[in-house]
Amino acid sequence: MFAFRGSEKTLRAHALSVFFVFVLATFGFITTGVTESSLATPPSPNYCAPFAKTEVVRVARIYDGDTLTLSDGRKIRLVGINATELARDGRPGDPFSRRARQAVSEFVQQSRRMELLLDTETKDRYGRWLGHLYNDSGQSLEQHLLQRGLAYHVAIPPNLKLAECFATAEQRARDAKLGLWGDEGPLPLAAKAIRRGGFHRVRGVVTAVHLGKHWRLTLDDNISVMIYSEHHHRFTKAWFSHLLGQKLEVQGWIYKVKGQWRIKLETPYGVELL
Repeated sequence: MFAFRGSEKTLRAHALSVFFVFVLATFGFITTGVTESSLATPPSPNYCAPFAKTEVVRVARIYDGDTLTLSDGRKIRLVGINATELARDGRPGDPFSRRARQAVSEFVQQSRRMELLLDTETKDRYGRWLGHLYNDSGQSLEQHLLQRGLAYHVAIPPNLKLAECFATAEQRARDAKLGLWGDEGPLPLAAKAIRRGGFHRVRGVVTAVHLGKHWRLTLDDNISVMIYSEHHHRFTKAWFSHLLGQKLEVQGWIYKVKGQWRIKLETPYGVELL
């Protein structure tokens, strides 16, 4: 779970207070329906329960640990997680990528029924449907992967209703050093050593802080952590302005703009003060 912890409780409270109020205000439970399905078995209190009506679906193909195709042709990108990349185009697979796909396959095969819950934003820029998958016991596939250390938690607005529950599942795996968080998992990249884009955990010291239309942190004078204006309300200037000289770990997708490396930070779940 990426958030300020330990001796940094004050910073964590400032950063998360607004966001958690939003989560608590919007979180709900599944209701019954006629054409849509309701889970036959009441979900466990420890499950990341559906917050709206679901529909019964059948999985036709599993691409990797976070992407599937349904029998009706819809391609589903699971919300709230990012699994490591399988081997392709001559590149070797990332750690635990095959195990993640296998875990998805077993979850589907062992379920009598699969149910789909689309989130607030229903499609991504690639045209994939953004949703959550559940089995007939009400267990979330995303939570299943997170608590085994087979995927990273990613909180991308506006699909945040299950973010706190998913963060808790990931934290359990981290505490137990499972999967990606164990000895065989990939280490974070050093901010000063970034050479390519893609999804990464990045560590570095904050060498510059900029407050303007868009807030920006520079790590090790090599990569900018961008908090664009539409995401300011999830943070506070108080915590942001005191980060100079602090060591951070940020996770997300690295990209390049005008020759400069950047990583976007949209919620407090994506950053940890070390």
